Amino acid sequence: MKAVFLSFFFVLSGLVASAQGTAKEGTPATDNLARQFNNLKANSNSYTENNRTYKVVNVASLDSFWKSVQETIAAREQNLKQAGVQTEQDLAQAKDSIAAQQEQLQALKQQYAAKEQEVQQNAHDVANLSVLGIDMEKQTYVILSFVVIITLLILLGIFLLQYKSSKNVAVEKRRAYDEVNQEYDEYKKGAREKELKLKRELQTEMNRIEDLNQQIAALKKQSHV
Repeated sequence: MKAVFLSFFFVLSGLVASAQGTAKEGTPATDNLARQFNNLKANSNSYTENNRTYKVVNVASLDSFWKSVQETIAAREQNLKQAGVQTEQDLAQAKDSIAAQQEQLQALKQQYAAKEQEVQQNAHDVANLSVLGIDMEKQTYVILSFVVIITLLILLGIFLLQYKSSKNVAVEKRRAYDEVNQEYDEYKKGAREKELKLKRELQTEMNRIEDLNQQIAALKKQSHV
């Protein structure tokens, strides 16, 4: 029983300590609660057991103090609830205000973007022109025109040089072809003459062989007779 009473007393001590911790805010409820707790301790009898000090508290005083604790907690909760409701209302108003300001800011951004686009379009129309449906800056068009003209002149010069070189090559190849063709005709003529000469020599040798065969045949007949 003593242990239960002491435990209950320690719980109350913790609640009062918490109330004293929050008493720095200076609210009358917390000050009154701390004062009641101090009076409760002061009016309680003390005794020592096993080198530990205990308090014997009057039940009526304890009930009164507990009622004060509950009322203080209820009042604190009510205040917190009201503060929460007020905070939610303030938050909703702040959100509405922020939304309205954001809408205004968005409208200003759109107006600024439209003006910026109009200015850019005017600047673009002044500094650019359209060539074959392609938008380009005037300065770029002038530079590009010079580059194209110079490129065409260079290509024309290269073409003329290549044409002259090709013509010279064609003349040289024609001359070389004529020389080769002439040499080939001379070679064919010489080869034809050699061929005829060889045929004549071959015919002469064949005739001589025929004569020798006839002579051999005649000698064989004479030997048989």
